[in-house]
Amino acid sequence: MTTRPFERPAPAALPASLRSRPELNVESIDGTVLSPIVAHAFERAAALPVVTDAALDAARRARSERFARVGVEAQGRPGVFEATLARPGRRVILEVKAASPSRGLMRAEVDAAQYARVYGRFADAVSVLTEPKYFGGSFERLAQFRVLTAKPLLAKDFIVSERQILAAYAAGADAVLLMLSVLSHDGYARLAHFATRLGLEILTEASTEPEVRHAAAAGARVIGINNRNLRTLEVDLGRAPRLARLVPAGRVVVAESGCRTHRDMGLAQAAAPQINAFLCGSALSEAPDLSRAVRELVFGRTKCCGITRLEDALEAARAGAVAVGIICAPRSKRFVPLERALELTRAVRSAAEAEGLPLELFAVTDAEDFERIRAAAAGVFDFVQVHGDVADLPAAPGAPRVVPAFGMGGLDPAGARALARRIQALEEEGRIAGAVLDNSDARGSGGTGRAFDFSLMDAFTGVPNLFIAGGLTPENAFAALSSGGFAAAGADLNSGVESAPGVKSKALLQAAFRALRAIPA
Repeated sequence: MTTRPFERPAPAALPASLRSRPELNVESIDGTVLSPIVAHAFERAAALPVVTDAALDAARRARSERFARVGVEAQGRPGVFEATLARPGRRVILEVKAASPSRGLMRAEVDAAQYARVYGRFADAVSVLTEPKYFGGSFERLAQFRVLTAKPLLAKDFIVSERQILAAYAAGADAVLLMLSVLSHDGYARLAHFATRLGLEILTEASTEPEVRHAAAAGARVIGINNRNLRTLEVDLGRAPRLARLVPAGRVVVAESGCRTHRDMGLAQAAAPQINAFLCGSALSEAPDLSRAVRELVFGRTKCCGITRLEDALEAARAGAVAVGIICAPRSKRFVPLERALELTRAVRSAAEAEGLPLELFAVTDAEDFERIRAAAAGVFDFVQVHGDVADLPAAPGAPRVVPAFGMGGLDPAGARALARRIQALEEEGRIAGAVLDNSDARGSGGTGRAFDFSLMDAFTGVPNLFIAGGLTPENAFAALSSGGFAAAGADLNSGVESAPGVKSKALLQAAFRALRAIPA
């Protein structure tokens, strides 16, 4: 579906015709970018069907037909949105939007089938923009998604009228967004009552302390705290953690907007454990590869190393990995001879892309074999991970890029800080594309299958493109990746997710990736 022409809203006075509308929070809207968006919302609402008994009957029929196409009973999901987000661990609402006032046009085309395939694997719920002029959305797109997924669906819009809620209901939404920056107390109460009457749930959005207190006092079950000030479009990633503390126990808290990385979400939840879920959209809409962007956002840039079989690489990708490693070092129990490694890499790349789960491919080798493997890997592997001392890493921006492994065993905090400075300098010089931090073997570079002291990660905050390796299991993966203020980009899983050397366990892979989201076993 092609998006409609996109327009950027400019701050403006609220039209005189709307200033006396009792359902509006006029003081919040007037003179901001909300003003033209809200004015257009009234125009759109006026073009939608009036709420009558006949319109309600038609909406119920359309809704039932859409749910039936995904094998779900339309009336059999009360509370599904709240219940899904209230489950233990970090929950994610992934968003479908083509544009936004702050980012501009992000996707000229929205492939609903692709989004549904990717989000169906990794989202807890899906948010679909239905505002057309400034966000490139539509109720038609929401209806399209309803027949492609059974996931809980949120209709995200600037809702000012029962007519918009009825349209969302007919299209198959499970929940609607009501914004306290837009609605007065009476307006919110009236629209919330109508949505509840239809059996829809409500994500009540707040972005200030008074709005959070209003949401809580109004009995809102799911409260979204927007990190973006919709009046100025500025983002403060501390807002949701700060205001989440005001939400009474027993409510679901959703942090909205601004979280673009796994680290952003981790830091927010560490600051405010009250946060149950994150609503993320712009980072995904801007990504050249949606599937890889979703996995990296939800699980970090996590890699599964020691791959010897095609099926294990695919299971790792299905679980959430964005990269896999094939070991070409004869000393390893997971050694794959070079010719076989090249064949396996081509097969993995082809099969993963066919499943819509493209992977980064790493060749793992020792320093003495580095040049030979690197030459052979050109055009086949994306990266060469090298263990041992490579005296002179050449500046080489082309593929395959080099990712050295560094041993952390025996380091004290001062030694860790020195290593962090060295890695950062090598990255800035263009000599490496990242680094693996591992426990130390006799060679000083890792591959031991044992974890190092994660407290040393405090030295690496701000150093990009790091993988943590060494004995990671479902039991310690979250602690590893959250160490040092989420200093690493991703975990590097290997022996801790195996049933035998070189044979990955589907159950252990899934458990490890659940652990990266703090989801209990």
